[in-house]
This record gives sequence, structure tokens and C-alpha cells, in this order.
Amino acid sequence: MIKQSFGTDGVLLPHFIHKLRFFLRSRKKSRPVSDVSDTGDAYPSPDVLRERADEQVNSATPNQPVKGPLKLQSDFLIAPIGTNESPIGAQFETNEGGFDKIDPPEPVREVKEQSSENSILDIYTDYFGLNVRPFSLVPDPDFIFWSPAHRRAYTMLEYGLLTRSPITLITGEVGSGKTTLLHHLLKNIDDRIKVGLVANAQGSRGELLRWVMMSLGKRISADTNYVDMFEAFQKLLIDEYAQGGRVVIIFDEAQNLSRESLEELRMFTNINSNKDELLQLVIVGQPELREMIRQPGLRQFAQRVAANFHLGAMDSTTVYDYIGHRLRAAGAAKNLFHRSASDLIFEKTNGVPRLVNQLCDLAMVYTFTNNQKIVTYRTVQQVLDDGAFFGAGSFDSSESSNL
Repeated sequence: MIKQSFGTDGVLLPHFIHKLRFFLRSRKKSRPVSDVSDTGDAYPSPDVLRERADEQVNSATPNQPVKGPLKLQSDFLIAPIGTNESPIGAQFETNEGGFDKIDPPEPVREVKEQSSENSILDIYTDYFGLNVRPFSLVPDPDFIFWSPAHRRAYTMLEYGLLTRSPITLITGEVGSGKTTLLHHLLKNIDDRIKVGLVANAQGSRGELLRWVMMSLGKRISADTNYVDMFEAFQKLLIDEYAQGGRVVIIFDEAQNLSRESLEELRMFTNINSNKDELLQLVIVGQPELREMIRQPGLRQFAQRVAANFHLGAMDSTTVYDYIGHRLRAAGAAKNLFHRSASDLIFEKTNGVPRLVNQLCDLAMVYTFTNNQKIVTYRTVQQVLDDGAFFGAGSFDSSESSNL
């Protein structure tokens, strides 16, 4: 008999809401998922290795990690993408033969009353046998997935910094993993590089420079005029250079900058010594930023872009590998998503990581309410039919391209 539940307004609630409410008031005691063992090698995090500089930017191919950091005459190093890694796809045994051949629904077991602020996580820990929630929407370097495109994008970030490129440009759709790459870069960048991070900067040129100074830890009083502020900025760059350092300013969500602001940033890069750049800019934003830079009025800015990459969406195979990787990082012993479910997720998200996370998370909740342990095609379709996934849309999933 199907249980029914009514909200405070008298509206009939779906069965999965009824069960989820019941679950959040208690802890379901179930054994961890362990019926299928994972025989693959653990997916490692990136190691810091110092190798030769002859690894070319385009050397990263599917299932072939970047061998080491780029290294020029400078001693500045950035931690490389992991070396000696196993193939990108998670090494799981999976259920084959169609979504109708999955683990049968398990009987509802007795529950014990428990009050816990983290009871929502019990779905992932007690029921699915995981350590943490695998599909959080918050960028987490511990879950970083090195798809071929993400490897090339990060390599281009390395290349831009190590060759002292005046401007490095990285673009990609909303939720494509740009911010996650930046977090990894900030985590591993050399201590002698002074880094400022500016997100969603807007306003006049004076306000832009104020944002820049604040990102570098310099407070500027409200009554300071632009000339004095620029002089202080220039002195900061020269002082860092004199001490053997340099300054890198990263602009995230840079598609919000006006054309005038971008031109102002180009002017900042004119501050240099006879042979070295004192300031490097890393500009990160959505695809419309690339189109803006292509406008004739910004041709001087475009000429300063010495390293650039467009981060495209994932294909269906990479989505399946991505799902398996995140489950593995969360402690799963096997891939909890059937391949047919993964293919449907790809179709409805166009391979955008953030949307994949959203739909996967909802699918796991629905799988729990259905008393199953494997996410099937039918379950994902149920999420879609109920309208629970709001993030579906059309995005350009074309291959990565240059400026």
C-alpha cells in the first residue's frame, strides 16, 4: 500500500517526500554497499614532481596524464596535474545487461530515533555506504576530476604563469569547472608569487583598481584619488619584483567586466621592467567574455592574450567516468549509477559538471526512496518526470577551441 502524506496546506505530497521526512527523523541502519568489490587502483590526487620542460601543452591525451610541471629559466613552479595516475574512468565493476538487472529493492528495516543536524547525510553514509555526499554543488578540490579538457586547461594556466604571459584567458560554460581549476591553482602556486583574486568586479576604473588593491591586501581610503591609487599599485609591483617575486591577479566571472574595464586591465600590464612582466593577469569567465574580447575595440587586449583555452562540456563517456570518480572519492566500492542512467544524465545536462551533480544528487535521493541501491534509467526519468530537476537547458557542448 502506497503511503500518503499531506503538507501544512493540505496538498498531497509524493511518496518520496513522505519517506524522506521519515528518514530525516531517524537513522536508517543498513550495511555498507560491499557486494561488488573494486579491484582498480585508487584514484590519486596530484603530486608535486619536477620534470623537464619539454612536455608540450597539447601532450595530454585521454587516459594520459601530464607528466610534470612546465619549467623554464624561472624557479617558480606550480604543482602539476597528477602523475602515474590510473586511467580517468573509475575502476568499478558495474551492473550489465540493462537497468532491469539491478540489485532488488531491499526491505525497509527498523529505525531508531536519533536527533542530528547532519541527518540528511545519513542517506549517503548509512544507506549507500559512503563517507561524504558525493555530488555537492560547492567546488571542492578533493573531488577534482581531470578530464582531458580539464588537463589541457590547467596546463594552459601553468604555461601562462611560467612564461610570464601578460594575460591568460580561460572560458567555459556556467558550472564547467573553471572555479575548481582556480582553487587547485591557488592551492599549489609558489609562495613567492603574490596572488590577488577578484570575483564579480564591476564599476568605474577607479573602483576596479580599488578591487585590485584590496585583493592584494592593501586598503585604500575612500577619498584617495585615482592617480595616488595607481602610484601605490605601481610601487607594490616594483617592490615585489625587487624582492624576487611577482604579482598575479585572477579575475573570476570576468564576463561582468565592461569593455572599458578590460582596456584598463590591459593598461595595467604596461607596468614592466626592461625584460620582465611585473604583473600577470588570469582572466576567467563565461563564453561571452571571449566574444567581447574579439570585438575590434579590444584588439590590443586580444594581442596581449598569450595563453588561452575554452573549457567545453563533457561527452557521454566522460560523464560516466566523472560520476564514477566522484563516487569513488566519496568512498563507494562500486559505481552506483547504471550506464543507461549516466547516458540519460548526459542527455539532460549536456555534460555540464554542475548540472550533472544536481541531477545525480536528486537521483540518489529518489533511489533511496525506492529502496534500491543502484541508480537506474527509470529512476532518473522519474526525477525528470516529477520536474524535480530544474537545471536542464541547452548549452554549446562543442569541442574546446582557441581564441
